[in-house]
Amino acid sequence: MYCVSKMTDHYGNYGESDSSYIRESLTGPFSDLFPDGQAFIELDEERGTYKVTGQDGGVIAFSTVTRSKKATDLEFSRQLFNAAADAACHYGAKNAFVVNGTVEIPVDEYEAELLKAEKEDDGE
Repeated sequence: MYCVSKMTDHYGNYGESDSSYIRESLTGPFSDLFPDGQAFIELDEERGTYKVTGQDGGVIAFSTVTRSKKATDLEFSRQLFNAAADAACHYGAKNAFVVNGTVEIPVDEYEAELLKAEKEDDGE
């Protein structure tokens, strides 16, 4: 059994950020959160949120990422993706997919596309 806590952090003029945290049970690690090892990541760049779910659709992590006023859309996409992928890995996922509508993109492919876009952006 795990305890899920929702917290709202306040950042003065920058606004607030909602995060959910899973507190590990006394009986052991997070290894049984993803029994099949697969996590699914949903990114909402408009709201600045990500959600990590298991195969059964149960939410493992949900968080808001605060966007810097200086960040480009591409930089924010990278920041949001990194935060979501880190959360999935932290909670024990062996494989993760970014869900875009009905399409599930392996995180390696998604990251390769981000890297390609970043290189193109740097070259301009």
